Amino acid sequence: MKTFVWIAGLSALMLLSAPVQGQESATTNSTVPAPAKKASAKKAAAKPASGGSATKTAEAQGQHDELGTGALENDAGGLSNPHPGAQWFPEAGFGLFIHWTMSAVHGGADASWSMLANKPWLGDGTITPNEYWGLTNQWKADRFDMDKTLKAAKEAGFKYAVFVTKHHDGFTFWPTEYGEIGTRQTFAGRDFVKEFVDACRKYDLKVGLYYSPPDWYFDREYRSFSLKGPYLDVNHKPSTKKPKPAGHDEARAELVRNHVRELLTRYGKIDLIFFDGGRAEMPNSEIRKLQPGIVINKRNKDVLDKGDYGDSEGKPPEVRFKGWFEFNDTCWPSAHWAYSASDNMDDASTVLCNLIKMRAWGGNYLANVGPCGSGEVLPEVYAVWREIGQWMAHSGESIYGVKGGSYPEKATVPVTVKDNVAYCFALPPHQGYVTLQDVKAPKSVTLLRTKTPLQYEYTNGVMRLQLPPALRTRLPDVVKVEF
Repeated sequence: MKTFVWIAGLSALMLLSAPVQGQESATTNSTVPAPAKKASAKKAAAKPASGGSATKTAEAQGQHDELGTGALENDAGGLSNPHPGAQWFPEAGFGLFIHWTMSAVHGGADASWSMLANKPWLGDGTITPNEYWGLTNQWKADRFDMDKTLKAAKEAGFKYAVFVTKHHDGFTFWPTEYGEIGTRQTFAGRDFVKEFVDACRKYDLKVGLYYSPPDWYFDREYRSFSLKGPYLDVNHKPSTKKPKPAGHDEARAELVRNHVRELLTRYGKIDLIFFDGGRAEMPNSEIRKLQPGIVINKRNKDVLDKGDYGDSEGKPPEVRFKGWFEFNDTCWPSAHWAYSASDNMDDASTVLCNLIKMRAWGGNYLANVGPCGSGEVLPEVYAVWREIGQWMAHSGESIYGVKGGSYPEKATVPVTVKDNVAYCFALPPHQGYVTLQDVKAPKSVTLLRTKTPLQYEYTNGVMRLQLPPALRTRLPDVVKVEF
């Protein structure tokens, strides 16, 4: 399991309402112990060296430095979007990120970044850019099935999905009229973006499109493919830097504008656009004209319109953020964005715990999957999604349409709130008291999964209880407190 630290000592956020003096206790019904889930080999363990939290943080920060996207954790001053069509975002909570790139054909090289030599972080494979782009000659899409994937995602409880339409390698997943590499050249014009959008609409998932303005194929003759050390060309041979011809950067900016216009005008309503790098080549104001109500992340670097939400990558936020926020995280595989033949896969407990921690502060969790070269999402991923979906069937009300509670200021476990209800999450391996401060006397306290009434103590505005071991599982257990 990924091990993250959540920092205490933050400004207090009232959980529900003012404290009420008095004392009350509830009775305990006889219960049947819930079956324990089989523990994963990853449980309660840090990621391996190739994907340990410190390594992953260094990798993500190095990538952000290269793209100029800023700090890993950035709430950008508390962003949001008042448009009625954007209000789904803070309510949704749980999104699916899909990175399918030509690197998946290799199986040991991450999306785009594997082209760069002399990376300061560990764990990523390295191949030359020409070898990387040459993978298109072996690339098949005979098992790419967005209908199957997004049907399973819907059943797992995802509320929105974000598909990578173009990564830094320059390959476009729709038959664009612009650029030199993409589905028009490799897949006879197959429109993977349309397949994604159609499946999202079929299964009532909000539609998100990722787009990278940086284009290393377009810039291949005028940049080094080494992050440090000597200047390296597309074959990782030492070379000298060539000056860009007049108009080169403007031509790339126009390429970006043309791409974004296509993406925002060909597929009907787009709910979210996720930029990764760039310099507002397409200003956010123009994007909003094409798609009123669209949610835009903060990475477009538009000084006049900073976007609608902050984000964190490679590590969760360490302080409570302001406004709308999203933690994007590698999950399937655990330490890479694109498919890896050797990496671990996150289990259901890991994903649910990270989702809960984000919801407890009012943020979203965007969990990434990397399909293999054929486009297939592996069966082991679907198995995890089924387990998540089973948990959502009994405890999903604690995740969707909620606000963050006062954890850790006035609660010993993560808390979400909705109307007159608080949801308290006993995460593995928590064994201590579940405590809420400054709350009214509860009307009922139950285990959400089984609806079993729970015994609790209430004195001077403080409610506390301890879940019996027989009621615990190896997934998060939710205590529903009604006031």
